[in-house]
Amino acid sequence: MKKKDRKLISSTISGLFMIISLYLYWIVFDSNNMYILFGIILATPFIEAMTYRMLPKNKKSNKKARSRIKHNSKKPKGRANFNRMREDHEIISSPLHDLSWREFERICYLYFKARGHKPKETSNGADGGVDLIIYNRYHKANEAVQIKHYLSSGNQITVKEIRELNSAKRNHNCVLARFITSSGFTQDALREADRYRIQCSNIDWVMNHIEKWRKTELEKMSS
Repeated sequence: MKKKDRKLISSTISGLFMIISLYLYWIVFDSNNMYILFGIILATPFIEAMTYRMLPKNKKSNKKARSRIKHNSKKPKGRANFNRMREDHEIISSPLHDLSWREFERICYLYFKARGHKPKETSNGADGGVDLIIYNRYHKANEAVQIKHYLSSGNQITVKEIRELNSAKRNHNCVLARFITSSGFTQDALREADRYRIQCSNIDWVMNHIEKWRKTELEKMSS
């Protein structure tokens, strides 16, 4: 559930609580006890805060992400070699489901390069956790990026991968880190990422950024 939706629901519930309580206070019981009135007023924001915390996070987003994974995994399965690495123009010309894991990492590199993030490829993720180093212009610092192409398998990123990235970023003297996957993240992984301040980009992010950029570049190549 999105943050604004949780806020709307919690505000609505607390508002209903106040209206019903005041109705009972004034109309039903015809009370003039100021302590009860102050109690109702003070309890309203407390109920709003508790309701907001109790509402689930990210369920809608994760459901949408899983839906996209399922939809894309049903694409024609004429996939080439698992470790295939074609030329850049061939990678840009290929849809997401037709990319090998190496090509998916490459298209992420090309995307960040086009966006001016000055990406640097590591030695095929030799440290087990970092595939790219990009320059974060907002924080003016290098950011370690781990990339996983799990579209066909539908596997989700777990706490284990988040912890590996958090450890590996230090090997590259990076304070910032980002995890990109063509699938999704478990709830525990998202909580762990929040703890380490690791940005998580799932299939929705990939489709809205990488894939849109790829299609734009493909149009340029065709014109």
